[in-house]
Amino acid sequence: MGKKRKKKRDTTAIYEDLYSDMDGTFAFIAGYTSGGAPYGVTWEQVGIDSDLPFDEKVRLYREQLTTQSKIQLEEAEELPFD
Repeated sequence: MGKKRKKKRDTTAIYEDLYSDMDGTFAFIAGYTSGGAPYGVTWEQVGIDSDLPFDEKVRLYREQLTTQSKIQLEEAEELPFD
């Protein structure tokens, strides 16, 4: 059981390193105040439960971004150009 917990922490640390513009509160950290507090878009604002594990929140957010990108590309293809 100890190994499973250690692996879970290692996975979370990897995700946090890869996605340094995210944290437990923010899906996207736009910047930091002069006092060092992050600000940006929260998980709730993008429609993702903040109580989910970090790697699950990242997965869901990436899915949302991919879906939105595909929709935008499809809409752009429908535009009439002469």
